Amino acid sequence: MGKQFVISSGHGDKVAGAIGILNEHDEAKKVVNRVYDILTKEYNGVGFKYHETTATTQNQNLANIVSFHNGKTRDLDVSIHFNSATPAATGTECLYYDQKPLSAKMSAAMALALGIVDRGAKERKELYFLRNTNKPAILLELCFVTSEKDATAYRKNFEALCQAIAKVIAGHLGYVKNKVEGVSKPVAKPKENTYYNKKFDRLVLLKDAGVYADVEFEKELNRYKKDTKIDIVAIVYTKNGTPRFLVKEKDKCAFITANREYVKAYTVGEK
Repeated sequence: MGKQFVISSGHGDKVAGAIGILNEHDEAKKVVNRVYDILTKEYNGVGFKYHETTATTQNQNLANIVSFHNGKTRDLDVSIHFNSATPAATGTECLYYDQKPLSAKMSAAMALALGIVDRGAKERKELYFLRNTNKPAILLELCFVTSEKDATAYRKNFEALCQAIAKVIAGHLGYVKNKVEGVSKPVAKPKENTYYNKKFDRLVLLKDAGVYADVEFEKELNRYKKDTKIDIVAIVYTKNGTPRFLVKEKDKCAFITANREYVKAYTVGEK
């Protein structure tokens, strides 16, 4: 049998978590449900999800959550939380008992998906969930419910965040993406006039678009909004001849579409 996971929302229906611009427990449930669906439908993952609904005290709430986790056959425990502090506090964190490398990877992935600060992995051996679950465990602090910046980033990038969380879990447990069944077809060559075939100095996005680590667009690094302007380094081609623009992404090379529907040449002075 392959590796399994348990993912749960922090706090409970009757034991409120942090409440600010966002409601921690309500949003944590949404994230748990979406990440679970991604892992079990888009990946070949197997696991369980849990939302605590009956406890009326914090101690009982924590005991119920840990009891559910420890009652399942699994290889990783994941708890979803949101942080709370002053309005100026911002960023992602991942707390751990002994899973520092995984926690660091998770915090960085969440920060990239949301476009906020990566506060990193933090050892918190005193936390009940991390101390009492009997399998490797991590506790995710997605962002601050008290930060307008974080709340906006979370709402705007909810799907990207859930995909990022699922991807880190999948990588840790060895899950792979499910293949779409059907008759395989030859890779079609791009239609003429659909793509730019020569480099220009700068582009402007006509629609939201991603930048990728590879020319085949298998690993997305970031997403940019319509009207973003990006400098072009070169034009390159995929295996089937589709043009891509080579660009700079935080001092690294990255790739973006050359599709005329998404980009056009930027003219100086253009608004």
